[in-house]
Amino acid sequence: MNNNNNAVIQTTKPNFLHMIEDSSGLKIKKKEKSTPQQKLAARRAIEQHFEKKRLKSDIEDYWFDS
Repeated sequence: MNNNNNAVIQTTKPNFLHMIEDSSGLKIKKKEKSTPQQKLAARRAIEQHFEKKRLKSDIEDYWFDS
């Protein structure tokens, strides 16, 4: 009897999630892996952020030293 209940739950579960998606208008997404291009773009953005931060600090140091 327990196996029969588990089978019903397993078949109902996807249908229930589908009903929630339809009623809320939201899509449940699976976690997607980022592509190498996305990783490179993220890394460049991080490098630019730190470079801008370093340059700002260097300019402030220069103005206070003068």
